[in-house]
Amino acid sequence: MAVSIREIKKQDKPRWLELWDGYCTFYEAKVHREVTEETWQRVLNSDRDDMFSLVAEVDGKIVGFVICVVHPGTWTDKDICYLEDLYVDDAARGQGAGRALIEAVYAKAKELDHHRVYWRTKAENATARALYEKVADDNDWVMYEKMI
Repeated sequence: MAVSIREIKKQDKPRWLELWDGYCTFYEAKVHREVTEETWQRVLNSDRDDMFSLVAEVDGKIVGFVICVVHPGTWTDKDICYLEDLYVDDAARGQGAGRALIEAVYAKAKELDHHRVYWRTKAENATARALYEKVADDNDWVMYEKMI
């Protein structure tokens, strides 16, 4: 199976929405349609330098996506790339789309001279973690958050 990666396009919206809904369902997240629409507009806006999105295709069909948020850091003078969302359709998992998306993010971050790429996942997401442990370094940082 050959996976190709490209930037997201306006005509991708119907398939992206299907995948987005699958992603939200997987994480048991309730995202309002207005927020989903705003996210779509943000990733589609090529004038933004603080966000980008890529899709993975197999045989011309989108099977996954990644959304990254770029931000400054306090320990470097370079921007940092937060891989906020990564999702691959159940039917395409284990066939290289997730790895291809991550490697494409690395390439784009390198091209843009970012300091690093980082992301998070749920501790019990064993399938994703099996891939992540092959393509990235684990660390001993613990994350805290408070919804406001």
